[in-house]
Amino acid sequence: MRVSRQQAAANRERVLESAAGLLRAHGLDGVSIADIMSAAGLTHGGFYFQFASKKALVEEACARGVRESVAAIHGSAAGPPGAVADGGDQRADRPAPLRRVLDDYLSGHRRDVPQDGCTVAALSADAGRGSPELQDVFATGITGMARALGQAAGAVPVDGDPAPPDYPLLAAIVGAMILSRAVRASDPALSDRILSETRERLAEG
Repeated sequence: MRVSRQQAAANRERVLESAAGLLRAHGLDGVSIADIMSAAGLTHGGFYFQFASKKALVEEACARGVRESVAAIHGSAAGPPGAVADGGDQRADRPAPLRRVLDDYLSGHRRDVPQDGCTVAALSADAGRGSPELQDVFATGITGMARALGQAAGAVPVDGDPAPPDYPLLAAIVGAMILSRAVRASDPALSDRILSETRERLAEG
């Protein structure tokens, strides 16, 4: 039975959402087309009506994932309604928006449930072995995340330009997440320590 254009678009979104989460959880080589279509509740045969290849799907799913990672930083920085928007929280020297980002990004949940975590932390090593097109996706996402972190950290825009990207800060939180996952099963206490001590060190400025 032929599906409507609206239903086809909805199915495509389901595939992309499923792919983004599965790829973060299992890596680019750990997920098959059948896995993705099954998670989306669709048949394997419908895949090629929506995507030219698995490579095309991976690139688009990762692009979606890195956009979500940028949005997550902005969302954490903004906080819930009524959250402190400046340095009014006196726990540390960093602005409150950045502390909220650190608490969210370097959390046990983000570590333990990678499908809900950061695409850059989950898949950067895979991207380093990937196509130039995939690396372009990550370059865009990395710059977007670094710029969002710079804004959360209180970087001041110059001449109307956006806040400059803070690549060292991004490298620190992504690296901490990768290291904490690398030892989580064998040494949970060390994994927790990596997250907590990185949060505190970066919050101190």
